[in-house]
Amino acid sequence: MNEQQRLLAAIWGDDAGEFSTQGIAIYRRNLLANAQRSLALSFPTIFELLDSNVSEQLVADFLRFSPPSQGDWGQWGAVFSAFLSQHELSDDYAYLADCAALDWAVHQALHGEDLALDSESLQQLAEGEPAQLTVVINPNVVIMMSEYPLVDIFDAHHHTDETMRNDALHRAQAQLRDGCVPSAAMVYRPEYQPRVSLIPTSEAMFMQALLANKSLGEALDRVSDFSDFSFEQWLVKAIENNFIVRLAPRP
Repeated sequence: MNEQQRLLAAIWGDDAGEFSTQGIAIYRRNLLANAQRSLALSFPTIFELLDSNVSEQLVADFLRFSPPSQGDWGQWGAVFSAFLSQHELSDDYAYLADCAALDWAVHQALHGEDLALDSESLQQLAEGEPAQLTVVINPNVVIMMSEYPLVDIFDAHHHTDETMRNDALHRAQAQLRDGCVPSAAMVYRPEYQPRVSLIPTSEAMFMQALLANKSLGEALDRVSDFSDFSFEQWLVKAIENNFIVRLAPRP
């Protein structure tokens, strides 16, 4: 066991061992405070949903589950959603893990690389067959399928318009009470700030295929039975919202 592992064992154990009891107590308080600040920034929806006593214990539990392995607190939390899915809180609030996954996608997009469409690559549509084309999706884009009203829960806590927040809250509460309809959420970054939108299942399936490196032709085949999907309309939306980086011939 190296020194860092011995220190962590002392922090979470009953025996300070070779370390000062007072020093360990101070270190534990500082570690918890830093961890709570970090998680509250990376997972704001989760911390809005939970009261302070619950969230403090949750942070302590997560520190034991996944101790930080690097100096940048902003990169800590990638497995928080997986942790929540196993935590007893999910027995009563099953949507927490999906909310955490959405928060993390937004956090990652916020710190993602600024990428713009190579507009000249659109010429590939006129020159190649869909089966021979790859659509490179902006890496800031994340598609999530969920049994819960993720976008409404997110908007209920983060939408800039109070009326929209209240409307989203009422929709989320109604679904959680009366029965949820599976839905698709998309995180994307049109400029400098990430956005979260509810999208049709057909659009989610199409973009998931592209994210899985399927050809444009294969992605179109996935949604051929959906009357609500139009590639032309999607392409305009994708260009306007910076969903794609470029089109390229498949190797």
